[in-house]
Amino acid sequence: MASIYGTMGAKGQNARSGNDVISIDLEEEENGEVNTSPNVGESFDPKAPPKKKAKVKHVVDDPLVITLKDGFKFVAEAIVKSSGDDDDIPDNLWDVISTLPDFDEEHLAHYYAHLVDNPKTARAFMKLTQINNSVWVSRYVKKNF
Repeated sequence: MASIYGTMGAKGQNARSGNDVISIDLEEEENGEVNTSPNVGESFDPKAPPKKKAKVKHVVDDPLVITLKDGFKFVAEAIVKSSGDDDDIPDNLWDVISTLPDFDEEHLAHYYAHLVDNPKTARAFMKLTQINNSVWVSRYVKKNF
């Protein structure tokens, strides 16, 4: 064995045998938590001063955190503003629907109820031409009747 390892092996107090339990030091910290850290091969000198631990200072006023919070706040406000009032239905919606040719009044009333339940669809419907309005109503009628 000496020819394989030579003089590079650990000696004295730091030497471990195959029968030793894996070394894990338990240190109690100031707040009562237990920190486990494998310190295999470290020497213990009773005359040495205790190890100093770096204290982590949590900075609440981190500029990056403030920037991100403000940015997310602006994005959220923009989303709310862009969505508009979801319950807002165009005033002349029934007038536009009732003038569509080639549909039974029952179908038109059913589609009107659908648009009242879906105000965003109603607002989009009002922006279309009469031909496209007829396409939307016929598609709805085919799907539901």
